[in-house]
Amino acid sequence: MNPILKVSLGVAKTKTFRWFLVLFLLYKSIFNVFTADLLVPRLFSHFTMGKMEGNFRCFSLFFGIEIEDFRLSPGFPFEKTHLIEAGRIRLRYNLPLLFFGKIKITEIGLQNAKISLEERSGKWNFASIVKPSETPTQVPPEDPKPPLTEIKTYLPLQASVTINIDKLSFQIKRDTGSLHFFSIQDLSLQTELESNRFTKIPFDLSALNQIDHILLSLNATNPIPIDLDSAQLRWKQTIPLSLRFEWDRTVSPEMFLFTTDIGKDDLLLEVRGKPVQLGLRLLSDIHYDNLLDQVGINQFDLRVLGQSWMSLSGTVKDVSKDTPKVNIVVGKSNMQLTSFQKSIDQLNGIVPEMKLSGDLSLEGTGIRGDWKNANANLKLKTSLLYLKIGKSKAHSLPSAFLDISSQLNLAETKPLSAEKPFPYIKSIKISPSHIDYNGATISLFGEYFESKGLDFKVNIDKLQLGEYVSGLGGKLQMDLGLTGESFHSLSLQTKAKIDGFRYQIDRSRSPSSYLGLGLNATLIFDRPFGLSLVKISDLNLEQKTISGNKALELDLKGNLQTGQNLNVSLQPLGLHVYTPNLLLVLPLVLKEKISPIQNFLGNHPILKLNARYYASGSTKKINADIRAELPGLEIKDLNLKADLALSGNETNEIIINTLKMNAFGGIFNFAVNGKLNKNSKPKPPLGPYFGNLDLKLGLVSASQQYLAKGLSFQGDLGLNLSIRDYDINGEFHSKIPILSYTNQKCPGENCKAYVLEEVIAKIPIQHNLARNNEDSLIVGDKSIFIKNYGRSNPPNLTVGQVLGTHPNIPNLPFEYIKRQKDGPGLSAFIEYKENYANIESLRSYSLDGLVLGKNMVFNLGNLDPKSMEFRGNFLIRDIDLKQLMAPKVRDKIDDGKLKADLNISVRDLSEPVANLDLFFSIFQIGRDFGKSALNVISPQNFLIDRITDSYSINKIDVSLSKGLVYADVYFNRSFLSLLINLEDGKISQQRMPLANFLKRAQSEIQTYQE
Repeated sequence: MNPILKVSLGVAKTKTFRWFLVLFLLYKSIFNVFTADLLVPRLFSHFTMGKMEGNFRCFSLFFGIEIEDFRLSPGFPFEKTHLIEAGRIRLRYNLPLLFFGKIKITEIGLQNAKISLEERSGKWNFASIVKPSETPTQVPPEDPKPPLTEIKTYLPLQASVTINIDKLSFQIKRDTGSLHFFSIQDLSLQTELESNRFTKIPFDLSALNQIDHILLSLNATNPIPIDLDSAQLRWKQTIPLSLRFEWDRTVSPEMFLFTTDIGKDDLLLEVRGKPVQLGLRLLSDIHYDNLLDQVGINQFDLRVLGQSWMSLSGTVKDVSKDTPKVNIVVGKSNMQLTSFQKSIDQLNGIVPEMKLSGDLSLEGTGIRGDWKNANANLKLKTSLLYLKIGKSKAHSLPSAFLDISSQLNLAETKPLSAEKPFPYIKSIKISPSHIDYNGATISLFGEYFESKGLDFKVNIDKLQLGEYVSGLGGKLQMDLGLTGESFHSLSLQTKAKIDGFRYQIDRSRSPSSYLGLGLNATLIFDRPFGLSLVKISDLNLEQKTISGNKALELDLKGNLQTGQNLNVSLQPLGLHVYTPNLLLVLPLVLKEKISPIQNFLGNHPILKLNARYYASGSTKKINADIRAELPGLEIKDLNLKADLALSGNETNEIIINTLKMNAFGGIFNFAVNGKLNKNSKPKPPLGPYFGNLDLKLGLVSASQQYLAKGLSFQGDLGLNLSIRDYDINGEFHSKIPILSYTNQKCPGENCKAYVLEEVIAKIPIQHNLARNNEDSLIVGDKSIFIKNYGRSNPPNLTVGQVLGTHPNIPNLPFEYIKRQKDGPGLSAFIEYKENYANIESLRSYSLDGLVLGKNMVFNLGNLDPKSMEFRGNFLIRDIDLKQLMAPKVRDKIDDGKLKADLNISVRDLSEPVANLDLFFSIFQIGRDFGKSALNVISPQNFLIDRITDSYSINKIDVSLSKGLVYADVYFNRSFLSLLINLEDGKISQQRMPLANFLKRAQSEIQTYQE
């Protein structure tokens, strides 16, 4: 027997061979064209609603699939039409090459194919292929993962792909919507792709480095018929749509080719049945000549309506060398937008509403030089350019000219830095250029050299701010300069002014004013465009009224450091306010807030501030030193110092290390220190915070010193408080030898001067900020407040005496409170606890008599005036009203002595007069003043005169309730009472309005002053 045959028979008898033979026969029984023709259409129909037909010419797991006369039909109601038809479909690959690390797709092919998409009653035919699926179960969302940046293959692979599509037709039919029919025929596409070996596929432009050869050819030979029918547009035409792009890096030198012929100069459109003139075409011819080693741009022409809007030409020489040479220029550019507008008008409703006019040109723009030293320039010219899309803002450029040139090093590989944040740029030069835009003019010029630095100037004139910034108005004129040795450190100089400056807050708009700004600053960058520090060497802001009067001046110097740690330093900030003029340029909403404090500020307040703000993470620190002059209060040396620390992302804690204020040469002092914390307790008393604070407020002067507004002071006056959560505890104290006031019109007839001597006080304070109870303390039995069971507290408030000018006699001293030989002229015991003040044992010696106060309660409640209330009883004993009269009147009065009781109660101090209840009982009064009291209660007439002549007044009771006065005058009997008889011995007046009562009282008082 033949040895070879013998060996073969021996191998055939082994189990391994038998297993391989079985697998081969099983594979061939499944993967063959007969099985594919029989099973694949049936499986397709079983798992979908559609139907597939075709003749398999190849059906291999390792080498791909090929089908002839392929047809794919959807299900109901499109079963009589074909979704896809093709003369031949190919998917050929070589799977065994994967063992050699190569992915090869021999061909993805489609020949003589037609794809038809159809929509009926809102349903598409391709949706009828897939069987309706059950409602999918909701899968819980996975935790978000960082996006992939690449796919790793781990094994070194090489890919090869070929796509060949020939004579493909595509059409769409719809019975709803604006588009009725669209078709495109004879599409052809050839694509080839080969890569080098790779172990990862990146998702960025670096993936291009893995491509060795790429070919993309679209409709290389024939133009393409297009048919479109919509509600407003009809287009049926055959136009070129050819494109070829090829790049081969496997040959030396490389091969490159790019050509296009897309569109036509005359597109035949019908819009609403009317022909439209339109043309759009792109012609290009860019190829690489390996003999000359250059890429030549033989043609790159964008045409609109037959006009060359932009035409490029040029070459890239020495492509295969390290320093290729570039020479590309825009040779022809004439964009006539006015004629293009006519075509756009005919497409109204198809394209967005648009208005175009004017001319634009880029002629002369280009790049020249080699890869390491190239000169690029931009030249832009416009004439009467106008653009508006829909209802958006219009853009008008009557004239614009830009001439910018730059020297480039395209081979540069240096990383970007703060000194040089732009890649490839060695220098930039802006020749004098200008832009006229929407009435504004922008002029600019300057230059930048990598070795010398930069120097740019920009001028802006007549820029209307209202067109660009909401809520602002005015015309801006600005000169801006930017200089520096590099982009690491830039010096910025700005001078700007805004005429007719206006701004809006809510619905309130400010009047027009003048605003001027000057700025000199240094900008420092620590990375490309990463601003790290701003040094403001000088910032001046000035605001004037339209008439030119100063309203506001601001001077500022400081630093701003950005980054992870924010650091702001102002050293110093100066603010001058000219209050009357400022009110003329403020919007109404701000004027209403500042007008009430105009007298407080004065005509020319001044503020100077040195401050530092530091933030790192959730920790912030504030240091400030504020000095101010407030002429309205005659304060020339107000000084405030603050040292605060804030922590937490939501400022959960504020630590007040220092918060001090002093004025009047150190006489006035205010200090606070402690902490403010947020916690879970309800209704925080201090905004969102609970306090742990110590507060001191006082006036201290060893000698008599003038303060302000005619007020002079000597002594020690202070308030010490401790705040712990809701509780405030402390003490008010006073040791004042003398406190004086004058209206600064002394001496003279209008002089008013007053002196308080020996004001001694020590009053404890306890207040609960959590109290919300509004129960009244003046209704019902108040014995718990006013009864002391025979015990009286020693006074903790005393006033030696009060002197002042006489109320009716100019320059005459008068004792309002008279010192006693054995004690002060006024004394009382005051205790403030549980949010109310209890005043006991009030004793005041006035007008040679005595005024006593008792049962007095002042309830502050929750510090809301609506819930505040007061009550008190006053006993007036033997005061002499004659002392208040002028001498010529005083001698005519026989008896001015008065004895009376006065009871007062009032709730809701937001309207004290309307809520006041008062009872005034006079049980001793002289005849003269009694007659005047009767004249106030009842109008003068003959009968009243006879009554007052016949009777002496025994008692007068006056009460006030809800703004109405009730009065009764009781008389003693006399001899003439036999002729004149009074009912019940009195005259009454009921429900007299308070205004009438006060008017009569004022008239009667004037009779004593005449």
